[in-house]
Amino acid sequence: MPSPIAHAVSGYAIAKGFNPIKVSRLWPFALYAVFVAIAADIDFVPQLVANIDTHRGLTHSLSFALLFSWMLSAIVTRRTTFKSLPTFFLTLTIYGSHLLLDFLTQGGTGIPLLWPISESHFQSSIALFPAVHHSRGLFNSIHFRFLSFELIYTVILLWGLSQWSTYQHQRQKQTSGIER
Repeated sequence: MPSPIAHAVSGYAIAKGFNPIKVSRLWPFALYAVFVAIAADIDFVPQLVANIDTHRGLTHSLSFALLFSWMLSAIVTRRTTFKSLPTFFLTLTIYGSHLLLDFLTQGGTGIPLLWPISESHFQSSIALFPAVHHSRGLFNSIHFRFLSFELIYTVILLWGLSQWSTYQHQRQKQTSGIER
């Protein structure tokens, strides 16, 4: 499974790359995106507190993603000038990126995408991320492979984001020149 770092970088990239709600101050917006991107892993808390394995449970389903996105975007739009629908779709897209990355991870039992309609777990046959073996301890050498994949993923994603930003800036500059 991707670490919170890969999830956070994905959420940040989506928010910065598409920014449909036209945020001028990026930092609070970036923190929001990072929070949303890692929120599905809140199901780790029962495991940490009571040793109950609930990871990749209902918080990794499409129904929870819809409910979470609707509730959080309602709170945000009441307290800001953001529009409801773009905020909802951005939140859902960022939350969905978490589900997609976990879906594309090797090993484990997959994720319950269709919960509560189905208890089936889904996993891609094409893995973007290698499996993580938590039982082998934090500093086991097998984690270097996993961390290498995450580093490559992060670098590619941030490079792509910088290219996209440059393209958008040039396009905006050309459009401004045409309008004058």
